[in-house]
Amino acid sequence: MAVYAAVTSLMGTMHLISQSCLDFQESNKECSKSLYKKVGSLLDFLDNFDNELTKDLQKKVKDLTNEIEDEVESQVLQVREKDEHIRTEANERLCKILKQAIEDIDSVNEELIKQRNKNNNLQAGDHLFGGSTSPRSRVSTLENDMVGHKDEQERVRNELTSRSSELEVISITGMGGIGKSTFAKKMFSDPSILEFFKIRGWITVSKEYSLRKMLISLLQDAIGVNEELDEKPDDKLADCLQKRLKRRRYLIVVDDIWSMKAWEDIRLWFPDNNNKSRILLTTRIMEVARYASFPKNPFPLRVLDPDESWNLFCQKAFGKNDCPAEFENVGKVIVGNCNGLPLLISVTAGSLSSEKMLRKWHEVARSAGSLVNLDGYNRCSRVLALSYDNLPSHLKACFLYFGVFKKSSEISAENLIRLWMAEGLFKLRRIGDLEKEAFSLLHDLIDRSLIVVCKHSLDGKIKTCRIHDLLHDLCLRELENESLLDVSNAPISGTNVPQHRRWVSFHQEPVRDFFSLPFLTYGKTRSLHFLAVRPSSLQFELGLDRFKLLRVLDLMGSGVWHLPNGLSNLVSLRYLRAICSGYPPIYKLRNLQFLSFCHVRKFLPVEFHLPDGTWKMSQLRHLDSAIFYLCSPPKVSGNKYRVLENLQSVHGLRPACCTKEMFEGIKKVKKLGICGKTNHFSDAPKCLDNLIYLPELEVLKILLYDQYGSDFLHQHPVPCVGSFPPYLKKLTLQGTRLLWSQLTVISKLPKLEVLQLKALKLFGDELGETSWEVSEMGFPKLKFLLIEKKRLKNWKATDDSFPYLERVIIKNCRFLQEIPKGFADSMTLKRIELWGCTPSLVNFAKEIQEEQEILGNNILQVYACDTI
Repeated sequence: MAVYAAVTSLMGTMHLISQSCLDFQESNKECSKSLYKKVGSLLDFLDNFDNELTKDLQKKVKDLTNEIEDEVESQVLQVREKDEHIRTEANERLCKILKQAIEDIDSVNEELIKQRNKNNNLQAGDHLFGGSTSPRSRVSTLENDMVGHKDEQERVRNELTSRSSELEVISITGMGGIGKSTFAKKMFSDPSILEFFKIRGWITVSKEYSLRKMLISLLQDAIGVNEELDEKPDDKLADCLQKRLKRRRYLIVVDDIWSMKAWEDIRLWFPDNNNKSRILLTTRIMEVARYASFPKNPFPLRVLDPDESWNLFCQKAFGKNDCPAEFENVGKVIVGNCNGLPLLISVTAGSLSSEKMLRKWHEVARSAGSLVNLDGYNRCSRVLALSYDNLPSHLKACFLYFGVFKKSSEISAENLIRLWMAEGLFKLRRIGDLEKEAFSLLHDLIDRSLIVVCKHSLDGKIKTCRIHDLLHDLCLRELENESLLDVSNAPISGTNVPQHRRWVSFHQEPVRDFFSLPFLTYGKTRSLHFLAVRPSSLQFELGLDRFKLLRVLDLMGSGVWHLPNGLSNLVSLRYLRAICSGYPPIYKLRNLQFLSFCHVRKFLPVEFHLPDGTWKMSQLRHLDSAIFYLCSPPKVSGNKYRVLENLQSVHGLRPACCTKEMFEGIKKVKKLGICGKTNHFSDAPKCLDNLIYLPELEVLKILLYDQYGSDFLHQHPVPCVGSFPPYLKKLTLQGTRLLWSQLTVISKLPKLEVLQLKALKLFGDELGETSWEVSEMGFPKLKFLLIEKKRLKNWKATDDSFPYLERVIIKNCRFLQEIPKGFADSMTLKRIELWGCTPSLVNFAKEIQEEQEILGNNILQVYACDTI
C-alpha cells in the first residue's frame, strides 16, 4: 500500500478506538491519544514530502504503521471479550504495544526530518512559478472532446450511414492506448448517428467476458427491456435480443474484443435486417479485426501527429488556458516522447496539470526520453509508471484500489468512494464531509486522465467510471510490489496463495478449497471481495472466524444466498454487501459504515428486519436495501430520541417506519428512499407527511414495487402541502399513480432541481384525463426533468413555466404528440432526449430546435432513439 494510505489507515483506526466505549485502562486512553497525535504529525509530514522519500524509507514507514495497526486491532478484539481475565491481560498487552509504537513513530519521524533537510539542500534555487501561469486545478468540468482524427471521423461516419442496406461490421484496430474506444464513443454520440439509428447499444467484451452480462446489458440499456431477465437462460436471452432487433435499424458497438472465438460467440445475436444496421468493433488484434470485418477491410487507427499531440497535451494540462511560455519547450519534449499515443499524452499531461515546479517537468522529460528503445508495451508501461510515481501521496492508494476490480469493469462511483472510506485510504483534508472529500479525490484522478467517466446521473454527477486496461495492469504490478492484493483467478491451493495480503479479490468462482486454507494465510486480511459469480444456492461456509480484522466484506458475487456463520463476530467490519433475507445478525457490528442487503431476484423484493441494535451503530453512514423494517429509535431523555449522527443515506425504508420518531432518529439524512408494496403504503396512508421532520433531506425517492395492483397512491403519492423538506433538490416517483393537481404541490418546492417521474401513471383529474397542465407558478428552479412510461397525452405549459430547465428526457410515452411550445423561447434548454416516442413528437421537438436556431440560439440539441 502507498505509505500515505497506511499511515492514514492507522490514524483512522486510532480515532475509532478513541470514540469507542470499550473498557480501556486509563493509561491506554492516554497512550491512544498520544499515538493519534504523533501519527497525525507523521501524516502532515507525508502530505508534503512523501514523493521525495527514498523507497527504503517509504517501505519502513509503511511496514511499521501496518504492524502497529495489526497489533493494536488484535488486542482491541480481546478487550471486547466478556471474560474479565482476558480483558485485563489484553489491556496490559495493549499498553506495551502503544508505548512501543510511540517510540517507533518518534524514531521514524527523526529519520524523515533528516531526509527532508537533505532534500531541501538539493532543491535550493528551484524555480517555482505562480499567478496566471499556474496550470489548471480542475479540468474535469470541461468538455473533453476528441482531439484529432477529423478525416477518419468523417470516413467512418460515412461508412456507418452509407447506402449499403446489408449489415456491415466496421473494425477499428490499433494498440492499447491509441484511442479506439474514445473514437468509437465519438461516433456513438455523433448527432447524425443518433438520428440515423433507432437503436444504439454498447458492450465491452475484454479478455474475460460474460455472454450473459452482455446480453442483459443490450436488452436493458439499448432496447429498454424492464422485465425480469435474471431467471432466463442465455439462449432465451439471445433469442429475445434477436427478436427485438429484427426489422429495426441498429448500431451496436462491440468494444475491446480479443479473440475470434469471442466474435463467434456473439455475432449471431445480430440479425441482418437489410436496413443499413451496423456493428462498430474495436480490437487490438488485427487478426480478429480481419475476421470480423465485413464487407470492407479493418480501419487501423493511426497515432496523433505532432500538432494533434500538442493540442491534446495542452487541453489536458491547461484546460482552456494557453501553455505558459516557460513550459512550452520542455512540454514539447515530453509530448514528443509519447510518440502520438493519446493515452500516454493524456495521463502524462494530467500528472503535470497541477505541478508548479519546472524542475519536475524536466525530470519527466528526461525519464520518458530514456525509454525510447523499449518495445511498445514496456514503453507504455514505464511512462504510465512515471505518472503514478508523480501522483500526490494522498491519491496513490485510491488509484491502486482499482486493481481490486475486474479488468474493463464499469464501477459505481458511489460504491467506490464508500470502499475507499471503509479501507481508510484517505483523511478529511479540509472542511466538509468524507463523501465530498472522496468525490474530490475521484475528480482529481479523472483530471489526471487516469480514470474515465462512463455514465453521469441526470444532474451531471459521476455515476460510473472505469480504468484503461494498461493502467489496470500498472495497478496490479504496483500492488504486487507492495504485497497488498491477492487476485484469485486460478484454482486455489494452500501452496499458491500469497501470504498476509490485506486485500483479497475473487475474479472468478471461488472453489471450496479456499475456505479450508490455514488461518495464518489470511489472518491480516482487511477486505474480501467476490465479484464474478452468478447467484446460486451453494451451501458451504466461508470460515469467517479466520478473518477477525476484516473491514470490507462484499459477498454479492460469492454465490452464497445466506449470511455466513461468524459474521456477527467481525466487530471491525465497516462495509458489508450481501444477498440474504429475513433477520440479518448484525447487532454486534458497531463499526459498520455501509450496509447493503438485496435479494437475488431484484424484481421480487424481500423484506429485511433490522435488529434494534442498529440504533447503536454510531458509525453507520449508508443503509441500502429493497425493503426493510426498523423499529423506532429508543428515547435517551425526555422526548429526545437516539440519533444516528453520521447517517447520510437510507434506501428501502418501509412506509410504516416513516414516523416522526423514526425521522427524529435519522434527521441528518440527505438521501432517502421510501419503498414498499401496495399494502405497505395503504397501511400507513399519512406516512409521507412526516417528511417535514427531515430538515436536511436533499434527495427523495418514493418507489412502489407492485404498481399495477392498486389505486392507493392515486390519492396519496406525495406529502400534503407544507410537509416536504425545505431543501429538497431531487425527487423521484417510481411506480406510483398521480394526479396532475398533485404535481402542483411538487412545483411549490423552492429548491427542486431534478424531477424524475418513472413508470408512473399520470392522470389529469379524478375522471382519468391523461393530461398535465402546469400551474401558472411552474417549476421555478427545475433544471432536469425525466418522464418515463406515462399514459400522458397532453402536456401544456406557459412560456415561463420552466425558467431554468436545461434537460428534458421523455421515455416510452407512446401517446404524447407534443411538448410545450414554450420550449421554443427557452434561453436555458440545452437538450431534449426522446426514447421510444412517436415520430410526430420527434418532429415537433425538432421544429422547436429549428425555431431556436432561427433566433440565433444554437445551444438546444434534440436526440431521438428507438422511435416507434
